[in-house]
Amino acid sequence: MDNNRENNINKITRKGRKRLVLVFLFVVLALVGLSIRLAYISVTNGAQYSNKVLAQQQYETKTIPYRRGDIVDRNGITLATSTKVYNLILDPKIIQSDGGRYMEPTILALCNCFGYSEAEIRELITANAMSQYVRMKKGMTYEEVEAFMMLQEGKVDILPVWFTDADGVHYSHKNIQGVWFEEEYVRNYPYTTLACDVIGFINSGNVGAWGLEAEYNEYLNGINGRKYGYLNSDSDIESVVQPPVDGNTIVSTIDLNIQKIVQNKIEEFQNTVGSQNTAVIIMNPNNGEIYSMASYPFYDLNSPRDLTGIIDEEILERMTEEELLKEYYSLWRNYCISDTYEPGSTAKIFTMAAALEEDTVKVDDTFMCKGVLSVGGWDIHCHNRYGHNKITLKESITYSCNVAMMEIAAKMGTELFAEYQTLLGIGELTGIDLPGEESADSLRFTAENMKAADLATNSFGQNFNVTMIQMVAAYAAMVNGGYYYEPHVMKEITDASGSTVVNNDKLLVRQVISTATSDLLKEYLEGVVTAGTAKNVAIEGYSIGGKTGTAEKSNKDKESYLVSFMGVSPANNPEVLIYVVVDEPNVEKQSNSTYASNLAKTILEEVLPYLNVYSTKVPEDDVPPVVEEEVEPAEPVVPEEEVEPETANPSYYEELEGSIMEEKTSISDETVE
Repeated sequence: MDNNRENNINKITRKGRKRLVLVFLFVVLALVGLSIRLAYISVTNGAQYSNKVLAQQQYETKTIPYRRGDIVDRNGITLATSTKVYNLILDPKIIQSDGGRYMEPTILALCNCFGYSEAEIRELITANAMSQYVRMKKGMTYEEVEAFMMLQEGKVDILPVWFTDADGVHYSHKNIQGVWFEEEYVRNYPYTTLACDVIGFINSGNVGAWGLEAEYNEYLNGINGRKYGYLNSDSDIESVVQPPVDGNTIVSTIDLNIQKIVQNKIEEFQNTVGSQNTAVIIMNPNNGEIYSMASYPFYDLNSPRDLTGIIDEEILERMTEEELLKEYYSLWRNYCISDTYEPGSTAKIFTMAAALEEDTVKVDDTFMCKGVLSVGGWDIHCHNRYGHNKITLKESITYSCNVAMMEIAAKMGTELFAEYQTLLGIGELTGIDLPGEESADSLRFTAENMKAADLATNSFGQNFNVTMIQMVAAYAAMVNGGYYYEPHVMKEITDASGSTVVNNDKLLVRQVISTATSDLLKEYLEGVVTAGTAKNVAIEGYSIGGKTGTAEKSNKDKESYLVSFMGVSPANNPEVLIYVVVDEPNVEKQSNSTYASNLAKTILEEVLPYLNVYSTKVPEDDVPPVVEEEVEPAEPVVPEEEVEPETANPSYYEELEGSIMEEKTSISDETVE
């Protein structure tokens, strides 16, 4: 009996030991598993849980703002930058804490460093006793806050005499509490109005508005940092800093000095002649880089909503919010890419290019100009009402003969003509890297709806619309060997270390004409300056090619005109392309294109030497004598001028007057170029 009992006890003991061993092993395995899990969590989610711990500490965290990237010109000169400023913040709750021992030294420091009165500070603290955020002052520079910061941080070797208590004992810098500086950045444009159409500005929250500021907003903006604070086991304040990531720098194609020249010359023109709008683009025709882009009026990027000096003050005071918004939009709108118009005779080179490329004409072809050509039931006049008589292909450009252009276009036909307009990007978006570009696609004819008279008027630049940027992109292809480059104003994007993030060099789209055709066109354009309608543009020591243009405005009131000039230099191997548009000059007779060509000349006289463009004497060009003298205007501005006819598009007049004109119309309006 006793032996059985003893055996049972031994069995129970052995089972208990096994269970204890199993429990022990289980606990050990659980601890090992927990350790592995904790290690895994620490590696994979450590930062996340650290932030949760910090959040539970309920100690205040601060945002460290990023710095928005700069915009610089092609030579690295700053056009837009962000400057750090400091907002003075008070925490009245902290200032009054710990029995009020921080009150006196903090007030003393504020009054002596920033010039506040003691009564002013006390009143503010009392009125906001439970607040922990009171903004005293915004936008102070580092120089303005430096003295207080050094005193607050104990970085001064000798405390100032005034920093004492009532018994004459110096306070410690540790007694200054409840004052801190909120950092932020403000956007600054050192050259105010310079390149305002290209740069643009920003709204609150670092949101780009217009120009490069808007187009490259994501690249310019960075990522805010954060400072997390918490109390350690010794009740000391510890902090973890996540540094901000600053924005990238936009290196533009704009040349500050060229932009200055252009805007100065535009202002001079506006102060003497004036116009509804005067605009200029200067471009490198060999890669699509825009050196300068400007349209009048200019506005100050540091205060883009200030209409003082642009609109009469009395009128400004009476304007509604809606009227103000309309004025802002008009002011900020970039005329060079957003406004469309009929180009006039500057577009004749496109007709010539297509005809030469397709062998529709030969270099030795001649035309008989009698001053008028009947097309589709319309008599369309040349600017020379007496006619040029027999004229060569080159002379048709030199003397800007409309009759020759109409005959050339008729040989091509509507399909080929429309095809080249598309190939040259006429009426289409160029893809320039600026917001607000218009296409004008709906304001041109297609092969299907282009009638004979439409083709005729299109051949010399009437009855279809373009933008300035479309014209310079297409013209560049005419003179650079036939290559169409996408125009652009961003050269490259670099990060804080200076490394290139994006390169925007030479955006070749397509070849539109052959090099042989391009060479001929350059020769013809040079003839326009040496012996044709743009002789006033000639600059001693430089070879220049170009074409003038005059277009009657869309209201067809025979009084409103847009005049222009497109020029390149050197003529045989262009490095610079300039396009000047003067929209409704403030003169009685607006139709003289020399307002545009003279402005172009004054600009080129300074730009060409600055760019070290190769100077060469203009060669003696063997240009045949003029067959007929060109028509002089009633009130001549310069001796040489060209007359363009009013648009002769039947469908246009149907739209304008609501009915088909019953009898054959003779287009006889004189447009002086």
